[in-house]
Amino acid sequence: MTMPAARPEETVEDERRMPFTEHLSELRLRLRNSVLGLLVATMVSYMFRGPLFALIARPLIQAWSEASRQGALPPPEMVFTSPVEAFMVLFKLALLAGVFLASPIIFHQLWQFVSPGLYDREKRLALPLVIVSVLLFVGGGLFAYIFVLPKAYEYFLGYSDPSMGIIRDVLGRQELWGHKVDIRITESFAIKPMITMDEYFGLTSTLLLLFGAVFELPMLLGMLAMLGIVSPGGLWRFNRYFILIAFVAGAVLTPGDLVVGQLAMGGALTVLYNLSIGVAVIMGWRKRRAAAAAAAVGEEAAR
Repeated sequence: MTMPAARPEETVEDERRMPFTEHLSELRLRLRNSVLGLLVATMVSYMFRGPLFALIARPLIQAWSEASRQGALPPPEMVFTSPVEAFMVLFKLALLAGVFLASPIIFHQLWQFVSPGLYDREKRLALPLVIVSVLLFVGGGLFAYIFVLPKAYEYFLGYSDPSMGIIRDVLGRQELWGHKVDIRITESFAIKPMITMDEYFGLTSTLLLLFGAVFELPMLLGMLAMLGIVSPGGLWRFNRYFILIAFVAGAVLTPGDLVVGQLAMGGALTVLYNLSIGVAVIMGWRKRRAAAAAAAVGEEAAR
């Protein structure tokens, strides 16, 4: 029995659907590979959960120990308030470490998903771009860990007070204009921190991932410049507006009233944006040079 021939419009419809179906299949493959890489990295990280938590708690413990040596706080400690909190925090910590550890696989899979739509000369940039993406992501996390978190927790712990209710001068002495006073609003009481593992990990992991993502800005704008979506001149003209946007974004994205984090985020975004302009110039130069070479080859072939 002979099947009826497909109508032209059905054939056209099938041709339209196939690329989209293949696109979804490719997306599913890249997501699967990324998830598998993340799972393996998480399992490896969970084996070192104790040292990892000590490492991530270091900015808080150092700031707390310094305050403790000055007599403002008791010795440092962290608590958990539910039977499963400690386990869940250590598991989420392993997952966070797994994200950083598996970032080469994740960025490589992302590039593999994007690369079919690029020219051959652009595909050759795969390895350098993956390496730079990983370095920027990890570098953003390290920037937050080394420069933002210590100052942040030093600022937050400064709200503790061993003798609240007594009026003191700006130097913390119980004096007023050189005369000893004893002005008590109420009986003296202490304000001291009781930080849970989950609350500490939530704030710290948010800042680490946030700065890691923000540091990808040069790569993102460089890719857009390579695709011709943005130009170095346009980026430079937008620079003064971006500075305002950067500090507003720092105030919105940084948790709480963390002034240090807001300034660090705004400053980092401004520096990265200007670095992105340089990257866009290089990408545009490479694109023009490749186009000139292709035109020269075409003219030679025409002869």
